[in-house]
Amino acid sequence: MNTSSDVWFAFGRTFSMLFLVLALLIFVFYLIKKFSTAKGVKGAKNFIKVLTVHHLSPKEKLVLLNVLGDTILIGVTSTNICKISSFEKDIDFSGEASEAPSSFSDFLSQKLAGSFKNKGNDLLEKGER
Repeated sequence: MNTSSDVWFAFGRTFSMLFLVLALLIFVFYLIKKFSTAKGVKGAKNFIKVLTVHHLSPKEKLVLLNVLGDTILIGVTSTNICKISSFEKDIDFSGEASEAPSSFSDFLSQKLAGSFKNKGNDLLEKGER
């Protein structure tokens, strides 16, 4: 004889086992991801670094990579990846070595200061003659 309490007890026991199996499965996937060898040994260097990406179209782009100290330019399409060029010297992307002004106002002040210096020198040269 099945009473309603027996049905609810069986229902609860079934779903608790289902929940336990799913939790165990998620935990196993987490452990596999955490300890997989695809990421390499913990603390190891990244041997491939993406320096910059330039999108040519939605499915085409140029990618500048640093692979073990070598700089490589590759082209990536939806069907193909090909090496375009490699560079021997390191490329500095930090922008610190760049002498370009950071804003228009800096650019304008540099240009105006240079033009005032040149006019001052011209006036001095004319006054000396």
